[in-house]
Amino acid sequence: MLVFKLLWASTFRIFILTLKTKNMNRILLFFTLYSLLVSCSTNSNNDNNNNNNNNETVTEIEEPIPPPPTIDFAVSRHEKKFLKELFKDCNSSGDKRQLVEACNYSNSTVRNNAVSIAGQSPGSYNLGQICDIFDHCYNGWKYVNDPEGNEIYEYASNTISNGLNGDCDDFAVLVCSMVLSIGGEARINFAYGQNGGHAFTEVNIGNTEVEEYISARYKSVYDNSGIWTRTDKDGNKWLNLDWFANHPGGKYFDYTHGTTFYIIQEYCNDF
Repeated sequence: MLVFKLLWASTFRIFILTLKTKNMNRILLFFTLYSLLVSCSTNSNNDNNNNNNNNETVTEIEEPIPPPPTIDFAVSRHEKKFLKELFKDCNSSGDKRQLVEACNYSNSTVRNNAVSIAGQSPGSYNLGQICDIFDHCYNGWKYVNDPEGNEIYEYASNTISNGLNGDCDDFAVLVCSMVLSIGGEARINFAYGQNGGHAFTEVNIGNTEVEEYISARYKSVYDNSGIWTRTDKDGNKWLNLDWFANHPGGKYFDYTHGTTFYIIQEYCNDF
């Protein structure tokens, strides 16, 4: 800037002398200096404009997550026939009884925790509350095995007390219990495939449309493969809440067969 000021001052002096003497050399010198200064000033302004443009931060505007849809569903019904129930493996094994006891969803610890989490998406029972519960359990979970040779289905209240530690059936029990405690219906599945056995929860969403909300809320992990559900004989869709899925409605564990346990109805059947 100082150089420019000195050059302009010199040019002005030459201009005054030119007017007084009318010397041709000074006239040429004046026009040369004047052209040089105009050119430098223009380039300097362009550089400043370019620097200002380069310093501008482009902010991507994220689309807002739509409001979570209310879950419209009917509690599933199951006809129990005495003799058929008597010889079911899922009844005789004791798994059903243990899971029903472990899902102590009316326990104050379970209920209070579930309500405080679901309160992040206040209102009638909705998809946001289900996602809030899943995220809380998924993000805070630490995997710990059961004792060797001893399968333990931990009470949901105990899993909360121990800081969300346990194996897959403990995770399934906790998620199922929390959903039940805020007015939803959930079931637990024991599935088996080439990679062994696994437990996971599903939640009854009836025919509620959920893809728009889930794809927006979980866009960083949503793979556009659609929403993974299973449909029961009454037409209710059951949304996958498995930790392997990374988000509600993600892909199922690769299974070939298994057993479903309905906690409210104390009912089980094979698939």
